[in-house]
Amino acid sequence: MKATGRISILCVAVSWFLCPALALGEEERVHPPLPEPLTLSDALLIGIQSHPKLVVAQSQVAEAEISSGKVDASYGVNAFVELQPRLSSRAAADNVDFQDDSRYGLVIRKRLTDFGRTESRKEAAQSDIAASQARFVTRLDRHRLEIMRSFFAVILSDHAYRARNERLAIEYFRYSRMAERRDRFEQYSDLEVAKQEAAYRKAYVARHRADLERRQRRHALALKLGRPGELSSELVVPDLSAYRDRDIPEYNDIIDEAIATSSILKAHRANVASAQAKVSVAEKLNSPVLSADFEAREYHDSSFSSRDRYRLNLKFIMPLFDGTHVRDTEVALAENALAQKRAELLMAEYGVREDLLALISDLLVNRAAIVAAEADETYRSYYQDRSRAMYEMEMRSDLGDAQAAVAEAMLEAARVDFKQALLWAELDALLARPLALMEED
Repeated sequence: MKATGRISILCVAVSWFLCPALALGEEERVHPPLPEPLTLSDALLIGIQSHPKLVVAQSQVAEAEISSGKVDASYGVNAFVELQPRLSSRAAADNVDFQDDSRYGLVIRKRLTDFGRTESRKEAAQSDIAASQARFVTRLDRHRLEIMRSFFAVILSDHAYRARNERLAIEYFRYSRMAERRDRFEQYSDLEVAKQEAAYRKAYVARHRADLERRQRRHALALKLGRPGELSSELVVPDLSAYRDRDIPEYNDIIDEAIATSSILKAHRANVASAQAKVSVAEKLNSPVLSADFEAREYHDSSFSSRDRYRLNLKFIMPLFDGTHVRDTEVALAENALAQKRAELLMAEYGVREDLLALISDLLVNRAAIVAAEADETYRSYYQDRSRAMYEMEMRSDLGDAQAAVAEAMLEAARVDFKQALLWAELDALLARPLALMEED
């Protein structure tokens, strides 16, 4: 019940955001500029407002609801006017004498019952709605993860650029100093200078690649937010403390919860329920139909006693024989589809089991990687302090290398920290839990 409520609330909330996108074309929508600096919370909120992936998913929900309304309409009242301009020759007359025999009338019809067939169609339609809503939640969760991944990638690209820039400065300084001392004092050979120049050129290529990657990552983030061309110059490093103090659960402790609450499996279960209802629909293909008609007519010639001015009919239609075997064919097809949907549900359950174990394993490994990254960052910081002290005492020092190593250590620390947040967010989505970063807000 809790997960179902989550699906309904999410669909309603995101529908409110997506309604303008459904009503207006891309060229007609005007968005306010992205906030500067851009926070992850803002990115997550903006990213669900008009992205085409979510618009498509929401339109599929709307399509299922429209189809359900179409089923409900089969029990509606039909009213129409019937006009029959006609000429007729009475059989009692000896000669052929065509006379005006026109008539018109009002006819009102309503199906009273088809003995369960429409109810089965309603069950199938409601299950289709539930499946489309669950698929929408899955798409929404994945899109949020994509936004987080792109957001983190931008920050990491900035870190990587600074690290490559630090390394480039060191390699250029060494190359220029060696070239100068070779030219002035013949202290280094051409071979040694060429070797250092090659190292400098490689560092330049790496820095140039990192610089271009910053733009690529920002471009990818803009597309994930549904804002092509709006490249954010500054991003705020998010507070990920909500994930740092969590205890990693045991696989056996949460596997049942994952199977029960996963939106992926909810969609497949709804598909199975829909397929079961469609088997019932096929079995009732030749079921009887009871309907009521009310007719009010006017005749140009009302001299015949059989011409009723008002008539109320109850019609009971029951098929007795179908030589085309349509029902048997439809039942066989529906049962085959049901078997397929059940197999797809089982495959999806296997996938959830595999994904859950992989997530827990990755969290355990990443927890150790965080400790290792913190230890390396501490070591590099101490090493940089020692190198700076030696440099200040005019002793031989590798201060530049130490500074570059610190930048690399900071990059790795940020990478494992971001990976931890993504793993936890993916686990929360699998368990149908709210995103911790948005819950904090």
